[in-house]
Amino acid sequence: MKIYTLIFLFILGACNIDSRNPNISFETIPKKAKIGYPINHKVTINDLGEIFTLNSVVWEDSSAWLSDSSKVFITKSQVDTLSNSILLNYQITFWDSGNVEIPPLYAFLSFPDSSEATILKTDTSYVYISSILDTTMTTVLPDKSIKEIKFPIERLRLFAYFILASLILFVIYLFRSRNGKRFSKKKFFNFNPKSKAIKEVEEIDLEIDSDEFFIKISDILRKYFQNNFYIISFEMTSAELKDFFKDKDLNNLLDRIDQVKFAQKTSSKKEKEDILKLLKKVIRKLL
Repeated sequence: MKIYTLIFLFILGACNIDSRNPNISFETIPKKAKIGYPINHKVTINDLGEIFTLNSVVWEDSSAWLSDSSKVFITKSQVDTLSNSILLNYQITFWDSGNVEIPPLYAFLSFPDSSEATILKTDTSYVYISSILDTTMTTVLPDKSIKEIKFPIERLRLFAYFILASLILFVIYLFRSRNGKRFSKKKFFNFNPKSKAIKEVEEIDLEIDSDEFFIKISDILRKYFQNNFYIISFEMTSAELKDFFKDKDLNNLLDRIDQVKFAQKTSSKKEKEDILKLLKKVIRKLL
């Protein structure tokens, strides 16, 4: 008889242990707070046993509750696994005064002996958020007087005024002196590439040998193209220059330069004079 009694008590104790079901509770501290001060919302899931899985935690209607982050902001969230329980701690800051509510929280759990997830839900928690100003105050304290900030070094301020005035006067001068004719003569490399090129042509000595003569001719011509048309003429071949300008006299001049360069042809003084005339013609024409 004693054996049956012990077996019955053992089965009854096992049934009592199994009869415990998971439950959820919450606590919001404090219930009243000032705007901008954090609220601790603690959610505890109890009687879970030793083997369980926390699948997810979801706020009810979180899209509406957290839609404006300037009013509600979760500054911190923490999950602690305790013995047969889970502690969820949320630190929430409200930036709008009045009665506010923290929506229910859903917890989805799985257990080895169950094929379906267990869903636990908290109730809605209410918190009163007051303004930083004390509503019991009958008078408003005056603000402190505005303190004038003085420039640490007076001379630096005067120097800054001088620089600013100089810039303004310079801008006014630029606007008054600006006209189309003056800017049309402005060149980036030389003020007048044509005059410079013609002057260099006239300084060429006809008594030098043909190789040096045509090297100077080619250098003057390509420098003129670079300064007047802003092209990389020193890196362009004769064929590229011909295709770029499409000028008959320039083609003739480049052909004669290439003949001396590649065929080692010697030119007479009369031929050199003709080359110089042709070069001046090309410079004046392509301006």
